[in-house]
Amino acid sequence: MEAESRCETQKWVDNLVVVRHGESERNVARSAAVAAGHAEYGGEVRDVDVVLTDRGIRQSELTGQELARRFRFDRAFLSPYERTVQTAEIMLRQFPDGIPTTIEERIREKEFGIIDGLTARGIREKYPDELRRKNLIGKYYYRPPGGESYPDVSLRLHSFLGTLTRDFRRSSVLLVCHSVIVLTFRRLLERLSESELLAIDSDRTQEVRNCGVTWYEFDRSAGSGGKLVLREFNRVYYPD
Repeated sequence: MEAESRCETQKWVDNLVVVRHGESERNVARSAAVAAGHAEYGGEVRDVDVVLTDRGIRQSELTGQELARRFRFDRAFLSPYERTVQTAEIMLRQFPDGIPTTIEERIREKEFGIIDGLTARGIREKYPDELRRKNLIGKYYYRPPGGESYPDVSLRLHSFLGTLTRDFRRSSVLLVCHSVIVLTFRRLLERLSESELLAIDSDRTQEVRNCGVTWYEFDRSAGSGGKLVLREFNRVYYPD
């Protein structure tokens, strides 16, 4: 009877699966620019228009195949960026019955403002005052001109979670988004502190990978309090 009561009052989804997009052309360009010591990357293409590489397409296919084997989703929400839309379309083709999809602005990439497309060297050379301000404020609270801080992203994701609890309780939901968004969901759902979040963010072994899968499941067990519990973080289903 108690378990049935908890089920009836459940406000959360049954499963929340959050996937970063596959490898994009900008991912490759940034790595090459850093390795070569260049100040800028990305060229003339808007961040929102960046597409997947061939490797990113294959990552999306393999990830979709595994998710189709493991889950049955009631709804998929996609960031409006081209690389996330591509990733989702490829993944969802692996589901024989299809999944209703919604483009969701609130899970878009973090906005980097004037430092968008700059490497650490580029920021140092072009905006030395901003670098000093960032070092003073810290990565979590720093908001570049025209951009967002982690708390700014948290506010829009908190609003999105409200939509899930209102309209999709006891459903299974797939999100296709970006690395900062994955980490910010962890901050909200696990109530991480600034230092706990940054410890994950700065740990290269926990860097959110392309098509990395993060899975939360609603815990109905006695004494759990009825909450989403992290089952997997950053799992990949393709060979390195």
